[in-house]
Amino acid sequence: MKKITEVLLAMMLAAVAVSCGEKVDPTPVGPGKDPDKDPLANCVLPASVKAGGEVQVQWDGFKDDAAISLVGEDSASEMMQVKIVTAYGLTFGVPIDFPTGVYTVVLKQQGETMELGSIKVDAPDMPVTGLKVPAGAVQGEVVSIDGIGFKDGCKVIAVGQDGTEYELPAELSVSGISVTIPETLAEGTYQLYLIQDGLRWLLSSSFSVVAEVVVKTLERVDYYTSYDDERLLRLTWEISREEPVTLTLSQFIVTGDDAELDIYDQYVLGSDGFFELVADGFEESNNMKMSYTRDDEGKVILADVLRYGKKETTPFTWTYDQDGFLTDVSSPVASLSSFEYEAGNMVTFRNTAFEFGDPSLVNNPSAPDVIWAYMALLDNVEPFMYVPYFLGWYTKASAQLPTAMLVAASEGSGTDTYPITYEFDSDGYVVKMYLGSDKVEYFYGE
Repeated sequence: MKKITEVLLAMMLAAVAVSCGEKVDPTPVGPGKDPDKDPLANCVLPASVKAGGEVQVQWDGFKDDAAISLVGEDSASEMMQVKIVTAYGLTFGVPIDFPTGVYTVVLKQQGETMELGSIKVDAPDMPVTGLKVPAGAVQGEVVSIDGIGFKDGCKVIAVGQDGTEYELPAELSVSGISVTIPETLAEGTYQLYLIQDGLRWLLSSSFSVVAEVVVKTLERVDYYTSYDDERLLRLTWEISREEPVTLTLSQFIVTGDDAELDIYDQYVLGSDGFFELVADGFEESNNMKMSYTRDDEGKVILADVLRYGKKETTPFTWTYDQDGFLTDVSSPVASLSSFEYEAGNMVTFRNTAFEFGDPSLVNNPSAPDVIWAYMALLDNVEPFMYVPYFLGWYTKASAQLPTAMLVAASEGSGTDTYPITYEFDSDGYVVKMYLGSDKVEYFYGE
C-alpha cells in the first residue's frame, strides 16, 4: 500500500509541475481576484446594456485619455462615446442603432490596450409609451395613433401580406401622430411599423384597410347542430339594449320550420349595475350575478361575479396586449386565460385552435369576432365571459377570418380539423358561418 501511495503522489506532483510550466491566460477581470497580480481585478463591468443606454464601469485605473471600443465576434471594432471619467469609474454611451450581440469591451489609454471583459447589447425599448393603435381604417381616412415618445420626422410603414412596404404620411399631433391611409392602398391586412432614430418598431401586427366601414350592432346569434336523425338543436343568444338591458340564452328543438323552446337563461341589468340571472333554465349555470368596470375607451377591465353558491363576488381582471387584444381573464383563485394571437389573429381560444389560411378573408374592422359568438354558445358555464362581447365592451376582432378549427380528436390522439366557410352581407359582415354540418347565423341592427 505504501508503494502505491508513493507512486500516486509522484504522479500528482509531476502533473502539477507540468501545469505550472504551461503558459496560462491572465486572471479574468472581476471582483474577488488578486489586485497584486491583475490590475483589472477590481473592475466591474455590467453584463448587458440596451442600445441607446449608458454603461457604467467601476474601476480606479482609468486615465483622462481613456477610450472605449466594442469589438464584435467578427473582430469589427466600433468606438464608443466616453462621457464621464472619474477616480472611481467611467461611463460610456451605446448608440441606439447599435447592433445587438455580445461584444468585447476594449480600453485604450496612455498607449496601452487591455480588455475589460464582455458585454451583451440588447435591443432598445420601444420609445413610445401608452401606445393605442386602431384596429383598422378606411381608404383615404386619417387615423390617430396615440402615445408619448413620437418624434418629429418619424415614419410609419405598412407591410402587406406579400412583404411589400408602403410609407404612410404621418404628422405629430397633440396625443401622438396622425396617419393618412392612402386611397390607393389596397384592402387587406397590414403590419404597421414605426421608423424613428434609425430603428424599426412594430406598432400593430394586424391593421385592416377597407374601402368602407359600416358600423352594425350584433343583436342575435343562432347556432344549429344535429339533435337526432330528424331534428336540430338551436342555441340562441339574444341581446336587447332597451331598458333594462337583457341577454337571453335559449335552447330550441327544431323540426323543419318549427322551433320549440326547450329551456333558457335570462340576465337583466339592474339598477345596482349587476346583470342578474332572473330565469335559470340550464342546470349547469354557476353564475347568478355579474357587474363590469370599464375604462375610458369602454373596454371591460374588471368583472365582479357572484358565482353559484357563493356569498361574495369574485373579481376577474381582464388583461389586454399592446394591440388591444384580450389575452387573459383571471381571478386570485381561477384563470380563464389561453387566448393567443399571431399576426393579429386569434389562433387559440382556450382549448380550441384556429387556422388562418386565406389572406383574402379580411374581417370588417367594425364587425365583431364571429369566433367569440360561436364559442359563447358552446359554453354556458361562464356566461360572464360573453356578456361584454355581445354588448361590444371589449372585443377587438381578428383582422382575418379563420379557415379551419382544430379540436382534440374524438377518438384516439391528435386533432380533428373542421373547415370553416362563410356567407357575407353587402357590407362585409359575416351572416352565416359553416363548420362541417353545423351552422352559425349572425343578425345585426344598424
